[in-house]
Amino acid sequence: MKTLRLFSLVSLLLLTNNLIAQENQNTEQIEVSSQSPTYKNLKKGALTFSLNASANNSEHIAGWSLTPQAGYVVADRLVVGLQMSVANRFSKRGNSWASFNRGGVREYAFTPELYARYYVLPFRLTPFVQLSSGYNIGQLSFIDGLSGSKVSISTNNYVMFGALGLSCRIGKYMGLQTQYNLPLLVDYEKNDMIRGNRFRLGLSLYFR
Repeated sequence: MKTLRLFSLVSLLLLTNNLIAQENQNTEQIEVSSQSPTYKNLKKGALTFSLNASANNSEHIAGWSLTPQAGYVVADRLVVGLQMSVANRFSKRGNSWASFNRGGVREYAFTPELYARYYVLPFRLTPFVQLSSGYNIGQLSFIDGLSGSKVSISTNNYVMFGALGLSCRIGKYMGLQTQYNLPLLVDYEKNDMIRGNRFRLGLSLYFR
């Protein structure tokens, strides 16, 4: 009888210990799940910082662009903020794809913009849509073939862009992204450079 009671007591203790262990394990799993790098964790009040870049190199011309962004999450997965695009393009001497000897045509642009970006799904890999608008400040310069003098033309004008992209969270505070810019309101006679800077790759950081 005593043996039976002792066996029952030991069994009860083992069962209790097992239940406590399972409860602790479930709690840890919930905590880990809540910290998983998905866009479900991108809540209102977070800050985001991004850097997007593009480059192009053809037989006659080369160029690049950089766009740093700073944003605030005004609603879950909806970011509103400022971005500053800097772009440069120049012609190349000769007809070699690998040549970076600058020719006589040079163009630069600086474009401060307001932007809004929405991450469509709460998963680790999600598409996003973006709308941005601002004022392009730029200049196109070239050498006049007749006089040999340098000619500069202002390319300032109002611009608006849409963008479609895909973003992947690679950590709790970091994500990689690629996007394709869609010019919505652009003067192509002044801003032909924009045609070569549509595809962009970027890195984003997220903070609470």
